[in-house]
Amino acid sequence: MAELQLLVDDVVMKSFPLDKATIHIGRSPENDIVIDEESVSTNHARVDLIPNQLMDGLIDIFIEDLGSTNGTFVNKAPVRRQQLQNFDYIRIAFTDFKLVADKKAKLARTTVILPD
Repeated sequence: MAELQLLVDDVVMKSFPLDKATIHIGRSPENDIVIDEESVSTNHARVDLIPNQLMDGLIDIFIEDLGSTNGTFVNKAPVRRQQLQNFDYIRIAFTDFKLVADKKAKLARTTVILPD
């Protein structure tokens, strides 16, 4: 199961399993992942897990910034909505996470060419 790992100085402090179709991140206690910091918006970002349309059993993971004040970043680049890859770094305001979709994967994502 995919998870977001909360990082402090590149040390994993806590893991959050991505165990439902939509995960909400923000300062409000109603969020699935609560970040109790003033720099984080009340409803900061959302992670969507969507079944891949081409390959059964694969899940595509997207993160979307919900109009936050301090932004959502993937690998240091600001994003509005971005598909995530295994081992991407995510920053919510000033809080760092790493996506671990497959702990065994060591290679970059490969392209699959399907026949017509």
